[in-house]
Amino acid sequence: MASRSASFRFAAPIVLVLSATAAVADPIDLTPWTALTLDFPGGQSAGRWVLEPGATAVKQVVNADPSFFLNNVNQTSIKIDGTWQVVSGGDDDYMGFVFGYQNSSNFYAFDWKKSGQSYVGQYAAEGMTIKRFTGATGDGLVDLSLAEFWENEDNLGDMTVLATNHATDKGWVDGRLYDFHLDYNVVAGQFTIVVKDGATTLWDKTVVDNTFNSGQFGFYNNSQQNVRYAGFEFTPVVPEPETYMLMLAGLFVVGGIAAKRRRAG
Repeated sequence: MASRSASFRFAAPIVLVLSATAAVADPIDLTPWTALTLDFPGGQSAGRWVLEPGATAVKQVVNADPSFFLNNVNQTSIKIDGTWQVVSGGDDDYMGFVFGYQNSSNFYAFDWKKSGQSYVGQYAAEGMTIKRFTGATGDGLVDLSLAEFWENEDNLGDMTVLATNHATDKGWVDGRLYDFHLDYNVVAGQFTIVVKDGATTLWDKTVVDNTFNSGQFGFYNNSQQNVRYAGFEFTPVVPEPETYMLMLAGLFVVGGIAAKRRRAG
């Protein structure tokens, strides 16, 4: 045993470098997902989410109050890719997604407004917004309001604006297919959203915020019908095999140094 312990002798410090890699993603089956609408008094009707054959695409077909299509899975350290598109014109409101979703009043939201418009006493600017909702009771109908969902420039009530990309040329376009990518808590305490129109990057934004480090993901729209979400992939980020080997080697190093110190004592 003494000879084995003596082999763990190093003249220089040991540095362990931890890395991570993305596992292979599979197309998402949307069958287990569930719909939720915050149907506020005096607002619009409930959303209606219609799955397409194959269950890898869904369309929200009603001009509704804030409506979600949720995956019912608590997730963290994940990459999410997909597309969305307003497949027919006639409106100019919000489409997007939610993540870090805890309940109907606590979550992050990315929403995208086609054009500027006033509603319920608030003004929504044209463009993209990242928001954080933090309600006290966990019930969106109690904690939140249509005004908080509509506002996208200033903090209001339990809604905090985390980032904006607003201008008169930043709205979405009817019939155009957009790609998005979300890195959620891949780096602890932050997330990155990338929106593309083909090869053109429209927004690439990293936000540092650790309010919700895990939660559900879901599609979201507000007062906007005929939004199609398709081609989604979830890619969990897991440690590379080399990481485990380095960690194991580090444990042996620490054990050897401890044994040497015991003998010296």
